[in-house]
Amino acid sequence: MEFAAQTLRQEARRAAGVDDFVVAFYERTIGRADFSPSGIAEELGVPQQRAEQAADLLRELRLAKPADGGADRLVAVSPEAAQMELLVPLEREILDSRRRLADFQGQLNSFTAAFEKQARTRAEPVVITDDWEEIELRLLEATQGCTTEVLVMQPCVAQETPELRLARPLVLDALRRGVPGRILYPHTARGDSDTRAHIGELLPAGGQVRTTKEVRDRFLVFDRKTAFFPAGDGDAIAVVYEGAVAAFLAGLHARVWESGFDFDSGAAGYAGTLEDLKATLLDLLASGAKDEVIARRVGMSERTFRRHVATIMQELSATSRFQAGVLAAQGGLVELDLRSAA
Repeated sequence: MEFAAQTLRQEARRAAGVDDFVVAFYERTIGRADFSPSGIAEELGVPQQRAEQAADLLRELRLAKPADGGADRLVAVSPEAAQMELLVPLEREILDSRRRLADFQGQLNSFTAAFEKQARTRAEPVVITDDWEEIELRLLEATQGCTTEVLVMQPCVAQETPELRLARPLVLDALRRGVPGRILYPHTARGDSDTRAHIGELLPAGGQVRTTKEVRDRFLVFDRKTAFFPAGDGDAIAVVYEGAVAAFLAGLHARVWESGFDFDSGAAGYAGTLEDLKATLLDLLASGAKDEVIARRVGMSERTFRRHVATIMQELSATSRFQAGVLAAQGGLVELDLRSAA
């Protein structure tokens, strides 16, 4: 799988480097017994370095290979032959991965049956555990049994906790089976490339995604029957098989969802949510919260948070954070009355 991922990343870089010049360079080499990059550079009237770069890219794409005439001589290769050399190993790797996936699914099905048998006789409505194998098994049970709704509230991918990483492919699989799903992220997800990439998988699978100015909590709810959320400040997770608790979290999710903004995969950057995010940062700054607390509540790193604060101070012509809060309060940009607080 690592080979496949690495190959796909290489292909993306190669595709980004292919331009009209590289195509023109390749056309010049077709039909020749051999060629040198310097010779093609002279014919095209371009710097030799540019020709060398084009030749390197052709070698990566298997469209050129060393000729018998010397180390600096190359010969053009047909796209069909290059395709065979590049894609056959990748297709073989994909086939092997599918076989391994089928094997794992077959093995896990045996455990799932055993777990479901135990679940039917489960007496405890709440399980608190930091055993990640158990958490993964319970997530698998919840997602495979989910038929009506899956709800998620979580931070960006870069700040994902272990149970959210385990749940990500399982939730995606439930969506692909046709289970309706609504996923909430903070506005900062719009500026995070890894999160946008994952959302790019959720939307085609049928998931609905919105972003909100704050994500204070993280939880998953399946069919309003089962919920997963942190059990305190440690790594333990509470798995709750109590409909009242799951319904309460679903109601919380619904309230935040109403104030969220739909995520459009075609929109760039923060797509109209930046002002909402700035207002939230100003509110939290005015409250006197520490940087790490604010950054965690809005779902961004402290470094990114400080960069936003610097921008806000520049826009308000403030020389300190306190002055920025005062100016924001005077301008009606925050809800907190700083004048009385001062």
